[in-house]
Amino acid sequence: MSQPVNRSLCIALGRMRFVIFTSCWVIALSLLVQVLVWSLCTFTELQFAGPEVAGEAPLVVQKARNKDSATRGRDARESNGRWRPTPTETAEKDLPVSPVDRIFKIVVTVARTLALMSALIVCPVLCLGVLLAVPAGAPRVERAVNALIWAIVLVLLIMPLGGWFGMAWRQGTITDYKALTAAVDAGRDGGFSPAFYARFLLLPAASAIGFILVGFQFNSAVSAVLLRHDGIDPELEREASNVAATSLHGAGRSAGALSRTLEADKKKQKKRAQSMSRMSPGEMPKRII
Repeated sequence: MSQPVNRSLCIALGRMRFVIFTSCWVIALSLLVQVLVWSLCTFTELQFAGPEVAGEAPLVVQKARNKDSATRGRDARESNGRWRPTPTETAEKDLPVSPVDRIFKIVVTVARTLALMSALIVCPVLCLGVLLAVPAGAPRVERAVNALIWAIVLVLLIMPLGGWFGMAWRQGTITDYKALTAAVDAGRDGGFSPAFYARFLLLPAASAIGFILVGFQFNSAVSAVLLRHDGIDPELEREASNVAATSLHGAGRSAGALSRTLEADKKKQKKRAQSMSRMSPGEMPKRII
């Protein structure tokens, strides 16, 4: 495992990894929330209130209409099973909406705000992370560079810069609720085209997956140089835990080495004293003859 050249540099990379990973997941979840709300608005009628009961409606006397005008009014009111007012009735009465529509608007607005704020954070932090990963000795720094390139592309798609690039829409990948409902209403009137599904389904889903991969790429690039608890010497940690804050005596490894040396000297002196206290058996005299 590569060791960082500086402990502070390693801690900074760890914090950057947390910020980038969190921001990428916030953007991905916001895009998934938009896809969910779009699907409910497109394929259900939850955002509209139910038709009024005929018995509760006030009695209004109107002039008789001919058959053709009544037929045109009924055709204008009904489109794909949904009640729609005629142009003359639009000024008199708006399309009724349910409380779910307000909930959808709040959820999409909050998700879009969080996604745009996170998108503004990702690229600068990734740039700084790449610059710090090189002196830290990251063995897979090329993954951090790839994450930075993909993050720049995905952020440009998310931001509302469609008019700059000549796109058919000015909103980015994550759009506001007004533009979303306007696109859904236009699709109900004129039919849902493949571009409609590509914009509100395929592009957000692909962007969400892309941001998740960006977070994992940067994580794998800097994880090799981050400090771990299992990399600390357990003996050093145990000795440091026994040191008192107000101690004036030697402690730690030096104190341990000194105590072991003194114990070894005591054992040698004890063995020498025991050998000196024993009687020597002596040697048998040799015969000269």
